[in-house]
Amino acid sequence: MHGRTDELSLSSINSLPLELKQKLIQLAQKYESAEFLEKDPSKFMHRYTRLPEVETVSFIAANLAFGRREQILLHVEKILEAAGTSPSEWIFLKKYESFFPDNEKSFYRMYTNRDMRIFFNSLRLILEEAGTPGEFFRQKWNEALTQALNEEQKVYLHQVIASVFPKECKLLPHSETSAAKKLNMLLRWLVRDNSPVDLGIWSWYDKKSLLMPLDTHVMQQANELKLISSKSANLNTAFELTKKAAEVFPGDPVKLDFALFGLGVNS
Repeated sequence: MHGRTDELSLSSINSLPLELKQKLIQLAQKYESAEFLEKDPSKFMHRYTRLPEVETVSFIAANLAFGRREQILLHVEKILEAAGTSPSEWIFLKKYESFFPDNEKSFYRMYTNRDMRIFFNSLRLILEEAGTPGEFFRQKWNEALTQALNEEQKVYLHQVIASVFPKECKLLPHSETSAAKKLNMLLRWLVRDNSPVDLGIWSWYDKKSLLMPLDTHVMQQANELKLISSKSANLNTAFELTKKAAEVFPGDPVKLDFALFGLGVNS
């Protein structure tokens, strides 16, 4: 009982001012709109209706989402133009091998053609086994939960996803302390529902368990607003910011992503 009282007291000491909460709610409402899609890589998944295409394109767009937004959009567009109307079939039939020659020439920033091949090889295996990334990772998540329960360990979905890709796949984070910004952004897209941006198609995962994606703009604004105490974008910082986000948006913490990212991009 004493422990619970201490936790409640600490929570009340660290709770956010009402004025700040109201500001963040207003910002999230402002930026979580269809207009947000125009210059964001999340727009690509909205082009498709078939589940294999939607989820496959989400994986492609999210894992290239770093650097300047114009360059992200340009390079994702190049891939999707080559892939045609069915990116999942393009991958399933290994047609990406002619688009990405087996060499060390840069495709996007530090990612070479060979790096991209390794990534697409893994996506192909996922599609071959389960038909869609969602079904594949639903099964992997259930397996990981069972194992974690038996071993009394914590497990995080972004780590389960990353573990499927080989260590030499540079597009995915393999460190246990990584904030995994791109994967947590991908999960926001696929898990959150009732949104003009996010799709909410992975209903098997609870949006309350999502972690804040630590984009550069998000980190900058979170520090300026004193929502976090660290300038290091690691997993502990993601936990810290997500806890604060849950004070503003109970049950849907990563809605705060729209407020901080929108504020950062437009300030």
